[in-house]
Amino acid sequence: MKNKVSLVPIIVCLFSFVMADAQENSIWYSYSLQGDKTKITELRDLILYEQVKEEESPYPARVDTVDIVKRLNDSTYVVFRPSRAGDFALMASTWLFNGAIKSIGIYYPSESIEAVESSFQKDHLPDWRELTTRWVFSEGKVKELESAPGYDEVTREAILEALDIRKGISPLLKAYMEDFPDTKPFRLYRFVEVKAQHKFIALGYNPYKQVPYNFEKQFEGDEEVIKALMEPMSFENQ
Repeated sequence: MKNKVSLVPIIVCLFSFVMADAQENSIWYSYSLQGDKTKITELRDLILYEQVKEEESPYPARVDTVDIVKRLNDSTYVVFRPSRAGDFALMASTWLFNGAIKSIGIYYPSESIEAVESSFQKDHLPDWRELTTRWVFSEGKVKELESAPGYDEVTREAILEALDIRKGISPLLKAYMEDFPDTKPFRLYRFVEVKAQHKFIALGYNPYKQVPYNFEKQFEGDEEVIKALMEPMSFENQ
């Protein structure tokens, strides 16, 4: 009779190795516009994106990966993103709020690692980089966000401060348009919306919380807030 080898110990060893490796690396969370949460695990050569299922669902969680093909320094990598325009790109990150938040941007999509490195060495990070960054959060910060008030509880002081970011964003929008003149207006407005979300987070709110709200109705009769809400976005310095 042939000897039978059990796969159980092998699987357990592999699982233990992967989990140990994951625990030694960064784990972050991000949110979609709809408030869906994604767990992001950065391993040595791979970034794993896993949809977080808050409720029981018959459908499997979505999983995606990005390969880290070359680390240029501790916060800047060349990554491989299959099936996207320019499979290779530069991923750069910045720590914020004492490491509770990490700002991540993707730049210089190209067809080769060498092309990405060349663009980075020549131009460094673009002037408009703040527009396209995505914030991801530590587990501790996620707990803070989940207990933080949403847009339905925003004060007039907070909304005025968040809307004020439009003054400083004009030069960034102009720089972006110089590099990408065919950009559609909705994308520019999206940049402004995301920057406002970031400001609300800094002020202690959770812009991803799915709550019914209507700023115009909430601040009806407040001329200063309504004027700020209705003010058109400008590309000029103010």
